[in-house]
Amino acid sequence: MLSESLRVPYRTDDAIGTTAVGSVLTALVGIGSVVWIVLLAVWLPVGLAVTPVVALPSLVLRGYLLDVVDGGVRGQITAPSFVRWGSLARRGAGSALLSAVYLLPAAVCVGLVIGAGVATVVSPPGFEGALQALTGVVIMVAGFGLLVYGLVYLYVRPAARAVFATTGSVRAALGVRRVARVAVTADYLTGWLIAMGVLAVGPALLLPLFVVAGVVGVVSPPAGALLVVATLLLGVVSGFVFRVSAAWSTGRGAATGLETQFPAATATDDEPGVTPRGRPTPDGDTPGEAIAPVQTGRTVGKRATPEPEPEIPAHDAEPTADETADSDAESTSKHDTEATSESDTETDAEATSESDTETDAEATSKSDAESTADEDDSAFVWGVDDADPR
Repeated sequence: MLSESLRVPYRTDDAIGTTAVGSVLTALVGIGSVVWIVLLAVWLPVGLAVTPVVALPSLVLRGYLLDVVDGGVRGQITAPSFVRWGSLARRGAGSALLSAVYLLPAAVCVGLVIGAGVATVVSPPGFEGALQALTGVVIMVAGFGLLVYGLVYLYVRPAARAVFATTGSVRAALGVRRVARVAVTADYLTGWLIAMGVLAVGPALLLPLFVVAGVVGVVSPPAGALLVVATLLLGVVSGFVFRVSAAWSTGRGAATGLETQFPAATATDDEPGVTPRGRPTPDGDTPGEAIAPVQTGRTVGKRATPEPEPEIPAHDAEPTADETADSDAESTSKHDTEATSESDTETDAEATSESDTETDAEATSKSDAESTADEDDSAFVWGVDDADPR
């Protein structure tokens, strides 16, 4: 899973464009946050007025990471492109709302710590004895609770985001049981550890570059400043890439828990660009490599290779109308000839049989007549002899 998550940001035809857009959005989020905080501190009405503008890059980036998580859940091995920005912003707003709800317990703990600390520092009249001891206990409990819940939030929040990315429902992502069933799986734990490792180790690799930039700055300040700027740019780009890898690994890890709860939502579509999660197809074949989506303007199209039409051999070609008519005529003529031949044969046989019968009858009749004549002659002679007086 680690190697796949590290390769996902580059497995797309427009990897350079996607990385550039994501890096710009990441930089805008960082710069905009600093400017927004300064405006809120210096000029509150202006800071509140520019809040939607400052939040827009963050919402788009959140929506894009949701698509990455959804791709990991469905087993896609390519990173999506920045298309349909309005939809990305709306989904990003849902992700921000989800994070705000999950951060409410932490906000309560922070409020208790701040309130108890202020009360201890101000120490109003009558605030002594048992009240001071109770304030100290509140600070300790709230601080420990904030630490524990912070760790729980880091582990549970990606699982809730995976549920939201799969179902598109904030209500479903707020279901404690649903999220817990996803978070307790071994695959999710593996994906979460990979994500935390990528997010922690990735930026740490840039620390030596800052050290080198500081050393170079002592010798040559312009060169040191240029190296610092280059390191910052590299940090912005790598930060976006690492976030994509981490989001994909958490989505991939949450696939097992989500598949048991939302089989229809996590079903892999029979489209190019989608690879099932290691399951064989009904025919027993292992699915092949996915085809990456291609960004075309504001939509994403699938790269389709036209299949060549099979060549039909000359002897297999379909007969024309004339050839069919000739064939039918030949068949009819042959059939008539055979029928006529059979009829003639039968007629000859019958005629021969009748002729033979007649011949036999005539021969028999003639033989009988001759035999009768002989008898008559013999009788006549004997009769003459008997009548002779001599």
